[in-house]
Amino acid sequence: MRDELREYKRSRIIEEASTLFYARGYEATSVDLIAEGLGVTKPFVYSYFKNKGAILQAIYERQAARLLDALQEAKKTAGPPEQRLRGFVRLFVEDNITHQVSSGVFLQEEKHLSEDAQERIRKIQREFDSLLAELIQEGIDAGVFHVADAKIASLCISGMVRWVHRWYRADGRLTADEVCDRMADAALNLVCFRNGAAA
Repeated sequence: MRDELREYKRSRIIEEASTLFYARGYEATSVDLIAEGLGVTKPFVYSYFKNKGAILQAIYERQAARLLDALQEAKKTAGPPEQRLRGFVRLFVEDNITHQVSSGVFLQEEKHLSEDAQERIRKIQREFDSLLAELIQEGIDAGVFHVADAKIASLCISGMVRWVHRWYRADGRLTADEVCDRMADAALNLVCFRNGAAA
């Protein structure tokens, strides 16, 4: 119970910091502002994170690990490559919509991470890119994806999805579910999915 409560409090600090970093930028956000937003004291925040940089690092690690875990699950799931790629891209888009604020922080504040933290995040990102390329390569090998370079295709899909947080609006023309479907369709178009067709 104590561990659960501690994790909840850490999560609340991360959420509040994410909102402020996204709205104001990392440099313009102080630990005082984070504490004020939570209705707690600055020492309370420091009892969970040694400094503001540690909070930013936690945001990055949580975001990167969550997506890597989801992709690893997609790789292990049974089914044809197109089904698994479509399912993962839907989940990837949904994550960017659900975690719109932290997704934005992830793309705009990397320069403020320590060198060690940057290397850890980039290592996770490289693993993510490699796994996505492997999934695409499975489709190429099965004769259903028709692209020359799985790695480039994986980077194109990642780039396309990661910017969803910038334009998605809950009151927009499409529902979140419709956006997930359209983006998944776009990913299959990007890898030139043709079921059973000759290259």
